[in-house]
Amino acid sequence: MLISALMAAVACNRQESENVDTWWVNSAKVSCTGSSEMSCLQIQKGDQFNADDWEFFYSSIEGFTYEPGNIYQIKVKSTPKDNVPADGSSLNYQLVKVLSKEADSSLNLTNIWKVTSVENIEDPKNEQTDETLLFEFNASEKTFLGDTGCNSVSGEIKENDGQKLTLSPGAATMMACPDMKAERAISQALIDTRSFKMEENHLYLMNEAGKTIITFQAVD
Repeated sequence: MLISALMAAVACNRQESENVDTWWVNSAKVSCTGSSEMSCLQIQKGDQFNADDWEFFYSSIEGFTYEPGNIYQIKVKSTPKDNVPADGSSLNYQLVKVLSKEADSSLNLTNIWKVTSVENIEDPKNEQTDETLLFEFNASEKTFLGDTGCNSVSGEIKENDGQKLTLSPGAATMMACPDMKAERAISQALIDTRSFKMEENHLYLMNEAGKTIITFQAVD
């Protein structure tokens, strides 16, 4: 009987350990569609972390207090539900342990910025309104949009790890203005960007050689 009890206990412990996985939780929730429009955590499973390998998580993790702005590594236990709703998960998820919690430096890019210089052009203005050129970067949504002087541009943040930064060429409107020098310089700078740094409320985008090619100042 003692041997049987020990074997049952070992089997139970093995089953529990098999249902415990390592998860990573991203630093921001994103819009998603389940049974309705909602905000989802972004997760990935496994011991190795891949900054581009996130998937939506439509459920909740019991005992896990999520604070935006941090990337978590956690242990999660999954157990089958007794009664599964028609549009719900078949599993319950419970936090076992928080292994790590680190601030996500990539989110520092998120802000509204005004262009202060590009090439040798200082404080460029919109050709038609004479207003400051503004850009908005959203690191969690991986998007950017801005005023290039005559046209507006919007695109994708393809890579951002808090230092490395690569942007898509973006989609721009097609107006023509008498002076397109700043517009061409800004458009080329966005294409050439490979990294960024922030100092004293300023954002510096740099090319492959580490040279600053466009400078912004935070508006907020």
